[in-house]
Amino acid sequence: MAGCVSTRPIEPQIAAVSTDFSAVQRAEVSLSSFDFEPRNLQLAAGVPVELVFTNVSDSGHNFAAAEFFAAAQIRAEDADLVRNGLIELRGGRGVSIFLVPVAGTYDVDCTHLGHSALGMKGTIVVN
Repeated sequence: MAGCVSTRPIEPQIAAVSTDFSAVQRAEVSLSSFDFEPRNLQLAAGVPVELVFTNVSDSGHNFAAAEFFAAAQIRAEDADLVRNGLIELRGGRGVSIFLVPVAGTYDVDCTHLGHSALGMKGTIVVN
């Protein structure tokens, strides 16, 4: 991640009410002690997806992908789950969010102290 940090809150873009989330692709991401599985997530641009995040460890982790979440169109009822470009999960918790991804390559990491340095990072590629 780059050296500059924005102090401006990241506001998610809300998907149009007409977006059909009834038959979406499903992508599962596990957060564990210093790892994401899968580490590299592949999604289709413009195709609605349900992202299912599960923290399988006992301690807290997050899935920080500020540029990805800022570009995506997020279902209105899920927008509060994404705060400042990340999803925070306490140990043993899970959450699903529905969104429409935008083409690009995005960095992901866990912003908890030292977690990224210990390998908790990855990439989202949207084609």
